[in-house]
Amino acid sequence: MTASSPSIPDPPVWFITGCSSGFGLELALIALGEGHKVIATSRNPSKTPSLVSQVGSLGGKWLPLDVCAPEAELAQTVEKAIAIYGRIDILVNSAGYAILGALETISVEEVRAQMETNYFGPLTLTRLVLPTMRARRSGTIVQISSTAGIEAKASRSAYCASKWALEAMSEALYNELEPLGVRVLLVEPGAFRSGFAGAVNIPKAALPKDYEGTITQQVMDAVVKMGVDEKSIPGDVHKGCRAIFDVVMKSGQAEGTEEFLRLPLGKDSAKRWRVKIGDLQRTLEGTEKLWSVTDADD
Repeated sequence: MTASSPSIPDPPVWFITGCSSGFGLELALIALGEGHKVIATSRNPSKTPSLVSQVGSLGGKWLPLDVCAPEAELAQTVEKAIAIYGRIDILVNSAGYAILGALETISVEEVRAQMETNYFGPLTLTRLVLPTMRARRSGTIVQISSTAGIEAKASRSAYCASKWALEAMSEALYNELEPLGVRVLLVEPGAFRSGFAGAVNIPKAALPKDYEGTITQQVMDAVVKMGVDEKSIPGDVHKGCRAIFDVVMKSGQAEGTEEFLRLPLGKDSAKRWRVKIGDLQRTLEGTEKLWSVTDADD
């Protein structure tokens, strides 16, 4: 971002989706603990009354919001949120889930549902919140992506497609907003003890026998195992969210550090980054004799 970007107002106002668990909830609690103003949202607040009460007792607000709702309905919720404190300084698109299975077993309807939650929901909310941030030349949009947005593994075609779409949209948006004082941050967690693994969806269609014992089944089984035994998952949600908070606020561990579009979280995330970088480098070098001779001669 440009050095002249305005600082975040004090106290800042957070608008966070997916607060019924995981990163959304923990970010809300951390921000409230720091004296910030928080508007937490979830699809069915009535299913988590204790969390709604906890956020309320800390001074936060909670609104019902289904990220897959029609744009007009989402716009009404954003208007309600802005009316509470007069603005939104930090939008966090945290709501999401994964469906895992062989590509041929995931129906088009299941893929569309995945994209609605993980891509079109954040896209719509970003579009709705952005004009007020642009007008103030101030604001931060945090997209909770995944290392699945960097490297696509077997069984994750639909999930990775949704995250890659989010990554591409956010990277372009980052470049659009850089001269306008609005920041975009893509967070790419590895495996964290957030309850995410235990809530993965499996396609209605059964996995064909040809996939038994292949990498597709192995990856699916590994995720299911993590969902049953969270101690096998390395990432600590509080520590991960603390890092996000520090990067957004340019404080704590992030004080004085350079701003980047992407924030990988976890040693496992870094490992997948290195694998991807290595694959890209080998491909570029291995195909040089092909791509280097395709320019026009004139």
